[in-house]
Amino acid sequence: MEFTLSMWSVHRTTREHQWTVLDFLSYCHDQGIKQVELLDVFWKDVDEELPYVKSYLDQHDMKAISYAVSNDFVNQDPALRQAALDKITCAFPIAIALEAKVIRVFSGNLNSDITYEEAQQWIVEGLSSAANEAERLGLTLCLENHGLLAGTGTQIQSIIDQVASPALRSTFDTGNFLLVDENPLEALHKLLPYIHHVHLKDFAVTEGGRYRSLSGLAYEGRVLGEGIAQIEPILRALHDYGYSNGIVLEYEGLEDERTGIQQCLAAFSNMMQRMEVKR
Repeated sequence: MEFTLSMWSVHRTTREHQWTVLDFLSYCHDQGIKQVELLDVFWKDVDEELPYVKSYLDQHDMKAISYAVSNDFVNQDPALRQAALDKITCAFPIAIALEAKVIRVFSGNLNSDITYEEAQQWIVEGLSSAANEAERLGLTLCLENHGLLAGTGTQIQSIIDQVASPALRSTFDTGNFLLVDENPLEALHKLLPYIHHVHLKDFAVTEGGRYRSLSGLAYEGRVLGEGIAQIEPILRALHDYGYSNGIVLEYEGLEDERTGIQQCLAAFSNMMQRMEVKR
């Protein structure tokens, strides 16, 4: 399982210093990080930047293993639901150009004007259409556990089962389960057969934390292993199951992001070494 860095891990740094995707790749290269996850929200001009990004990856023996889009299917307006679908399908040629086989997607979130049943129907319809095209192109959509409609392991499992396509699997985000008051390790055992992509992030209960769970607990991002997301047991369970796809850091702590990433990389390396010793 090779360490991969999501560009979201430097979202504050990117805004503060006006980084481009190439700046992020240069930072990764300097840190010895060979695999990355890129996101649609960070392009300034994708048509102009994409050839240079692909060239940089090739020249520096780096890989973009996943590409993320910010779609939302939960809207009463059919035109806006179509726009959410278009956001995913428009990512296909970008992912293909990057040679990224995984596209991370979302469901959308609930609001007071829409019933849970309506929202679920729109999510399943939208992801079914996207998955049909993704399968034809040899791509895999990975639904992140996030929010009220696809936040728990049971919800993710239900959506994937209803779509019933090999091109829709799970992005297992370790931290997000805490925000719906679900134990990440318990969710892992529900979803192991569905997982095709993993986001590592750790949270700790913190007074004044920026992230609040359904039960009202306040959380803040932490370096891997310093929170309560049970990162090492999750990695061990994934390894024992035979998981060999992406392990992507999505750091969300308050420290300087580059310092936090270095600490997470060291923690990940130590965890992997301990796992090797115990085998």
